Amino acid sequence: MIMFEENLFAQLSEAIWLLADNKWHRTLAAKKLEKSYRLDLAKIIAIAKEENTASELVPEKKSNFFVVGEITPAGFPLILLDQDKNPHEFWGQVTFGKQATLLQITLQKASDNVNSLFGYLNDARESERKKIAKDLHDGIAQSIYSLMLETRGLKWITPEMQPEKLQAIDRHFAEVLEEVRDLAGELRPMSLDAFGLVPALEQFIARTEEMTGFEIDLTVTGEQASLSETVRTTLYRVVQEAVANAMKYAGVNQVQLTLTFQTFLTIEIVDYGRGFHLLQEKKGLGLMNMQERIHALNGSFSLVTEPNQGTKIKITVPLEHSDAAKN
Repeated sequence: MIMFEENLFAQLSEAIWLLADNKWHRTLAAKKLEKSYRLDLAKIIAIAKEENTASELVPEKKSNFFVVGEITPAGFPLILLDQDKNPHEFWGQVTFGKQATLLQITLQKASDNVNSLFGYLNDARESERKKIAKDLHDGIAQSIYSLMLETRGLKWITPEMQPEKLQAIDRHFAEVLEEVRDLAGELRPMSLDAFGLVPALEQFIARTEEMTGFEIDLTVTGEQASLSETVRTTLYRVVQEAVANAMKYAGVNQVQLTLTFQTFLTIEIVDYGRGFHLLQEKKGLGLMNMQERIHALNGSFSLVTEPNQGTKIKITVPLEHSDAAKN
């Protein structure tokens, strides 16, 4: 039995938990933190011990916490969700002794955490802006400039040649219009709002296969529900990101995408590529982003992967989030 002054321990300024003799002892700061954030202390300890499997890394909905990045003796970054499900960054550290275990959770400054979720989201947003700017400059802007020169050149050609030149300019305008539509489709496909999630995914698959040659095998079963705008947009973006990850890292040229409509909508994205060690994956903040989006829908997100065993992402979203009408 460990002997210590309970009242003195409680007055420590940091949020500290001491597990001794199968009993948790808390500082006042720890109790305050637990009131604002629901924590699964036993699961945090298990993760620190690396007792969990890859699939168990996914937090239970009731836990409202996420371990981000690699677990080291110095600690590990945590994302804790408050009562309004807003993410906050913390740093967790577990010290294992012969008779007791000590857990400390400290508020993490965003500037101190290079692998910050917020940094990832900001970088992703900035990358998307750069891509749009490049597409506008290198594609549409150049096409419009060419049209401007062609239009100005009309005054230098004979009246007999003008009808043929006008037809060429008309074709070029149609091509620019198609470029604009393609760019708009990448930002948000019209079919997502007009027809729903499945047609939008079919359009995304056709465009991806045409542009990259990467094969996406789509299977849809069950009666398709008409999803709310928030749900269909979130699911579309998560599938996009999952497919992009497979294209970059799986080392194969095909992924299987399955949608099953029952009481829940279940989406599975499976590749049989190289896989990875989930605990050692340092680029997992993309996965974190997907988890955040799905948990915001009260859904579940799981990922199972092992080196040379491929990767399987499974998403489940309750259909009570969808509209009552059916497609």
